[in-house]
Amino acid sequence: MAMRHASRFTGGVMEIDETSLEELRSLSPRGAYEAVRRAVLQNPWGASSEDLRSALEQMVAAGILTWDEVERFEVS
Repeated sequence: MAMRHASRFTGGVMEIDETSLEELRSLSPRGAYEAVRRAVLQNPWGASSEDLRSALEQMVAAGILTWDEVERFEVS
């Protein structure tokens, strides 16, 4: 999954590219959530809760996940 990290000095966060969003659409909601969570946690710049939140916001905006699903996955 290709994720671009904007500079920490500019307050940037993770951005998921369009190809990766298409790949995530082919997964189950749980699979998409886990794939993005794993990608954020394994990024070479270090991970923050803001990075994960940004990635999840992009997935919700793209219609891949709902906030209800995110909340359910976070507690399980």
